[in-house]
Amino acid sequence: MKCWGRYVICCMATLLLASAAVHSQQRYQRWGGGVDDEYLHFGFSFHYINADYKIDLKDSWQGGSVTSPFSHNVGLGLLADARLSENVNLRLQPNLRFMNIDVKIDDAAHKVQRSDIGIPLLLKFKSDRKTNMRGYLIGGGELSFNVSSAKRYDRNVDIMTNRAYLAYTAGIGFDIYFDYFKMSPEIRWVQSVGNMLHDSPNNTFNNDSPLERLYMRSFQVSLYFE
Repeated sequence: MKCWGRYVICCMATLLLASAAVHSQQRYQRWGGGVDDEYLHFGFSFHYINADYKIDLKDSWQGGSVTSPFSHNVGLGLLADARLSENVNLRLQPNLRFMNIDVKIDDAAHKVQRSDIGIPLLLKFKSDRKTNMRGYLIGGGELSFNVSSAKRYDRNVDIMTNRAYLAYTAGIGFDIYFDYFKMSPEIRWVQSVGNMLHDSPNNTFNNDSPLERLYMRSFQVSLYFE
């Protein structure tokens, strides 16, 4: 009788362990909306952007300090993702960013306002999936346009920047799988290429200021939903 009781207990324990294993396997195989199985899928994103300008000054400047403190900005966007292989994706991520960055010249703040449409084209290199998560590295280039009306700016008091600029970007993130979608927190560095300061004889403030070159740089924290 005791042997029979032990047999029943062993069977129940085996069933419980099997049930737990099946449950664990089900958790491991969260579907994530099936996006990883599609050759092309879409999504949307939200961004927090901490940005400033790297500044080069004119050789003739003999005044005080010129700085650009980090500013807090926001953005939102869409994405189109093409699967190239099991671990590599090509991503187009158009987004709209509302940027207000100060340049302080002798403690007087001059705001540089931009509403940029950015068009990044990126390669995403993914690790193998572990449980319901996988890490990735991402990088590429970006073309951005300022879509704010020129009427917003006064060339006598505002710092004028070029309408368009190129940038390179690189970052790291994690894909987190849920039953019907995938969420990806990501951090990324963006650095503009070339001088963003607009060169024109009509830009009275630019011509009289100590600024020679401006380069935008930003640290971006994003959430992607696919």
